[in-house]
Amino acid sequence: MELPDVPVARRMLFSERRRALLGIAGITVSLLLMLTLDAIFAGATRQLTRYIDSSPAAVFVSQAGVRTMHMSSSSLSISAVADVAAVPGVAWAQPILYQSGSLTASSARQLAYLVGYLPGEPGGPTRLAQGAAPGRGDMVVDDRAADAMGLSVGDRVEALGRSWRVSGMTSGLTNISNTVAFVDFRDFASSARLTGTASYVLVGLAPGFTAASVAAAIESRTGLTAQTRAEFSIQERGIVRDMSTDLMAIMTVAAFAIGLAVVGLTLYAATLGRLREIGVMKALGAPPSKLGRIVLTQALWTIAPALGLAIGLALILSVVVEWVSPNVTMAVEPASVFRASVGAALLGAVGAASPLFKVARVDPATVFRRSL
Repeated sequence: MELPDVPVARRMLFSERRRALLGIAGITVSLLLMLTLDAIFAGATRQLTRYIDSSPAAVFVSQAGVRTMHMSSSSLSISAVADVAAVPGVAWAQPILYQSGSLTASSARQLAYLVGYLPGEPGGPTRLAQGAAPGRGDMVVDDRAADAMGLSVGDRVEALGRSWRVSGMTSGLTNISNTVAFVDFRDFASSARLTGTASYVLVGLAPGFTAASVAAAIESRTGLTAQTRAEFSIQERGIVRDMSTDLMAIMTVAAFAIGLAVVGLTLYAATLGRLREIGVMKALGAPPSKLGRIVLTQALWTIAPALGLAIGLALILSVVVEWVSPNVTMAVEPASVFRASVGAALLGAVGAASPLFKVARVDPATVFRRSL
């Protein structure tokens, strides 16, 4: 006997709405935790590479074997700038000096990446929010870092073992852990005792050339490491990702375990509370595949709303967090949504396993005897 096609699974699940809604809420929280962690991590890595990503340079040249700025040290002879500029396809080549350090003002301290460049040439901030480019003895800082440290244009800040006057402010270069500041290349060289050297050479393209071909030509002619802007950014994000992989994995597993427990308990309780109805359907001839579909459909009705709510809340949270704490950026990326969707599907599949086993073992006669 074929049972009529009615929404049995949904009616069974929501016959006790409070329990069903609490289950959906619990899964939403676990998926939101996964999305939030991914979004914070993605936002932090984006901010970390903002200087590279916003640079007008198409190619970054470094010491042979050095492929990142973060956690790396690159040193080139200043004569390498002329060697790079002579490569066909290079429209311009400009040196920068780069070093990690900190900014200090009164009792405030901020970790920073310090960049020395030739004012008026590529290598400095892409735009100024206020003030002017650094002259001798001046520094440009990010506006968020300046707010956190209580700095204004004209104030003094300590870095590289000396005092600098804040001549201007840029924006978008401060993240949860550090910021970027800019000084005149010559001041940087004298303060850090790096005269006659550069850390990296930034390269612009001549018309008709591609970044990949120019990077290959630079490596062939100079023996230095040359990467396109995109490649350099990927390498930079990769080193940060490698440093955070273990922590992210632990947090993701914890979120997955919470979600799995909630899904399993919700579906098992819904099934256990309706064993008599399942026994009736089995007595009427419902095949195991039909009963299995009921449990899986319950899982879908539990997971799908939770996933939609989690994505929506993560997007709202990313806006709220950036408004409340400007130094923290959350980026909900498509890859993160895909991972959460796959995780939700796994939660539903694994969480439905125990109810499926229970349904398969239901004996209609036994159920009726217990209900009498």
